[in-house]
Amino acid sequence: MLLRSVLAVLVGGALGTAARALLQEAIPEWWLLLAVNALGSALLGVSVAALADAPAWVRHGIGAGVLGGFTAFSAVAVASVTAAASTGGFATIIPALPGILLALGMLALCLLAAWGGLALGHRLARGRAA
Repeated sequence: MLLRSVLAVLVGGALGTAARALLQEAIPEWWLLLAVNALGSALLGVSVAALADAPAWVRHGIGAGVLGGFTAFSAVAVASVTAAASTGGFATIIPALPGILLALGMLALCLLAAWGGLALGHRLARGRAA
């Protein structure tokens, strides 16, 4: 069973990472990182609730695999540090402010998306059980 979960995470991670890379190539905009992470958080919320009764390897493959590969928190960390190190605008007054605002904004956006996704997933699961 563990091997099946590991393989599901490996395959799912490759698929999720490829999907994000394709989006980044197609839409090279700064806000895409926000959109990808918010969408991934919402989909993870949906999958946690909607797939609660699915086999563990399916939950692992979709959650840690596909959606873990799709989202990119490390990219947010790099973007935050880059924004904090910039030398224009507010960065000359308060060097860390842009990076801090980006990180906090991403956290708030993803928490709201995960909450909404979880609520939607519970609703979908109840509809399926009825």
